[in-house]
Amino acid sequence: MIPDWAERFLGETGVAEYDPRSEQPVAWGRQVIEEIPEDLFDALRGRCEMACVFPDWFLIEKRVQFSDLMMKHGGVRAIGLGPGGGFKWVMFADNTMWGHPSFKMAAIRELGLNPRLVVKCDKDGNEKGSEPRVPRMAVGRPSAGRAAPGRRRGR
Repeated sequence: MIPDWAERFLGETGVAEYDPRSEQPVAWGRQVIEEIPEDLFDALRGRCEMACVFPDWFLIEKRVQFSDLMMKHGGVRAIGLGPGGGFKWVMFADNTMWGHPSFKMAAIRELGLNPRLVVKCDKDGNEKGSEPRVPRMAVGRPSAGRAAPGRRRGR
């Protein structure tokens, strides 16, 4: 609930944040149109969610929930993780991709349920091509695992 004293500092409700992947809105709120004194700003932050969408501040009134995305787009099909393991995006059953940081924890919970959902990405979030794997038998000495000709094992 927005306090009455804060109304004069806020503009009309509009889109506050967009998802970087899907370019769809993920948060709606009221933009701060007049500078709020620091003590009042701290009091407002204690009561409401405030977000900085550089260079502006917004009082967030509504956010897209991960569960709503799953209901609309289906279950999680894949989760993109960057080179350091950071969240990049989540792909749903209908191939829509969302990459807003607010979906990170829910996507990681889904990842914990099924680690095969992980897709390795580069630092920009683009899927890496599959890298060639060295077959397990080719590692080590060439004759490892095979008996020398003319000799039988175990004797």
